[in-house]
Amino acid sequence: MTKLKFIYLFFILLASGCKTDNKNSEKNLIGEWSKIEKNNSDDFLSPRPPGFNRPFGIGFTDDKIELFNGFKRYDQDSVTGNRQLNYKGTFTDYKVKNDSIFILNPFNKNWEFKWKIKEQLADNLILTNNDTSLIKLQRIKERKDNSFDQIIFSSSGCYGFCPIIDISINNKNKIYFQGEGYVKPLGFYESLIDSIKTDYIFSKFAKANIDSLKSDYAVGHTDDESIITTFVKNGQIIKTIHDYGKAGPKELIWAYVPIQNLYTQIELDNLANDEPFYPKLHYYTFEKDSKILRLEKSESFFLWTEIKNSKIVNTKLNSKYNIGFRGNYTYWGADPNEKRKHQYELDKIESDGKLFKFSFKNQKSITYDLGYNFIERNFKESDFKKKTKYD
Repeated sequence: MTKLKFIYLFFILLASGCKTDNKNSEKNLIGEWSKIEKNNSDDFLSPRPPGFNRPFGIGFTDDKIELFNGFKRYDQDSVTGNRQLNYKGTFTDYKVKNDSIFILNPFNKNWEFKWKIKEQLADNLILTNNDTSLIKLQRIKERKDNSFDQIIFSSSGCYGFCPIIDISINNKNKIYFQGEGYVKPLGFYESLIDSIKTDYIFSKFAKANIDSLKSDYAVGHTDDESIITTFVKNGQIIKTIHDYGKAGPKELIWAYVPIQNLYTQIELDNLANDEPFYPKLHYYTFEKDSKILRLEKSESFFLWTEIKNSKIVNTKLNSKYNIGFRGNYTYWGADPNEKRKHQYELDKIESDGKLFKFSFKNQKSITYDLGYNFIERNFKESDFKKKTKYD
């Protein structure tokens, strides 16, 4: 073999070896990865600013990369000058060249360098984008099955422009949405979506293992938003999680992203505001004697969706509860949806848990039949508390 042929063969083998390593590198990436966070016991001394809890996590398939925090930015509306959310989902294309990961920017459709693979083992991965800042990740292995068939997600707003929304999604792909403030659109809507979107959202919450989570999480600072999520199985509330300032575990924070931004990705059909009556910036309460049951924001919207799907009847009601409203005490700003007006002025709402009678001033009352007792199915006597001066 001549010296020239030997050099030529050497470079062919070298190129072939690089290509094989590249394919193996991509194959080893496939799966989900979570950033290894430092355990800093002094975190409470320097609390995060509102909205800054964004734990890092990514996933790889053969041709897609998933950023658990999503691709989103706020653009300025050319007409109103207001900030407008531009959300592009959580997935985009990616490719690996040698030891570098490139992604397709979903906003401008350009390929961009994202990270360099510094070290890669079976269950550990180290990425860098400038050779000095390292992202250490570990493979996510645990998988959980759904223990619910409906999710109701609500956000309260904050001291600022945090979206105020409610969204219900069930395993039949049915959506109810309320845009209450700092979102577009405002008002009540419904939709049917494809099962792929539903399955994805449900799987994200399943990975959070909601059965093992606490009912309350909170950061130590003020002016943040509350995220309240209710999980339903066979028409019964099985858990409600109140998370002030996104203090919950990272799997829960990641699950918020696709459901919180779903309204930007689907077609929504407008609904009338007063079918049935639902107050602005208030949640339902059930008053019985000297005690009161205060529904969370998501529980209140769940009740509204149940009433929405109920029959209107002329059945006589033996009232057991007076329905009242408590304010959204997380959000303290002006009404961000001033254009929404009620068609009729409400006088009172009465219920026996199964029938709900809405009485209006100078207008005929409407009675809805849920077909079951909402209180007995979802709550206990101990959930009723003594009234305070704020009730």
